[in-house]
Amino acid sequence: MKQRLIAGEELSLPPVLKKLLQNSLVYDSSSSAEARVYAIDKGQGYFLKTAAKGRLAKEAALTRYCHSKGLATEVLDYISGDQDWLLTAKVAGEDASHIEYLSDPKRLCRILVDHMLKLHSLSLSDFPVADKTLAYIEAAEAGYHQGRFNQCFLPPQQRFQSQEEAYRRIQELKLLLQHEILIHGDFCLPNMILDRWQFQSMIDWGEAGKSDRHIDLFWLIWSLQFNLKTDRYKDYVLDCYGRRHIDLDILDGIAAFEVFA
Repeated sequence: MKQRLIAGEELSLPPVLKKLLQNSLVYDSSSSAEARVYAIDKGQGYFLKTAAKGRLAKEAALTRYCHSKGLATEVLDYISGDQDWLLTAKVAGEDASHIEYLSDPKRLCRILVDHMLKLHSLSLSDFPVADKTLAYIEAAEAGYHQGRFNQCFLPPQQRFQSQEEAYRRIQELKLLLQHEILIHGDFCLPNMILDRWQFQSMIDWGEAGKSDRHIDLFWLIWSLQFNLKTDRYKDYVLDCYGRRHIDLDILDGIAAFEVFA
């Protein structure tokens, strides 16, 4: 994770957070234009995320819920004023793209898939989660009509011949996507934290919601391939997850939705 040291005075913080940042080092570790993320080097450490008013409410609630299930870090505060502010405890360890974990890909796959299955098996009977599938489909279709088409992140063998081909795949698959499983939505190695091979937490729950398991599987496989420079572990991930739960046509077709994001 790239971090840039900044002056805490640069941030227009709510009063309760200003006290926290006194006599601390603050690093900008943002990777998105929609939200800013700051690492606070004080005590045990914190992460502070800010976005437009109301944008972090769902993420705060989901992070709290998943913390209670042993899958997310602790939410220390959520403030919604002129902006949203989400304060979480720093998680010990390194993200799963660290060289130590990439040195044993099968062990890494087993750990990550085990915790993906734990997430996907949550009953949600005690926690209402919004259906994300419809919004996922609508966002892809809107991207198509707005002329977005970015497949540079895909390996050559997964790329589409044209926008129209990708859009046809969306139409073929959109009614097959599930709606009842809690997914992370961005299940990439940098969002999975391990400490000496012990799973610690999933972070960045902004894309989470009830949707289709194949979205998480797609991004885990993509992230492994991106970091390991090989696709040889795709089959191993599918075996670990359980092939009876997987539709390969849907899994491959998730790329069609993502190129219009």
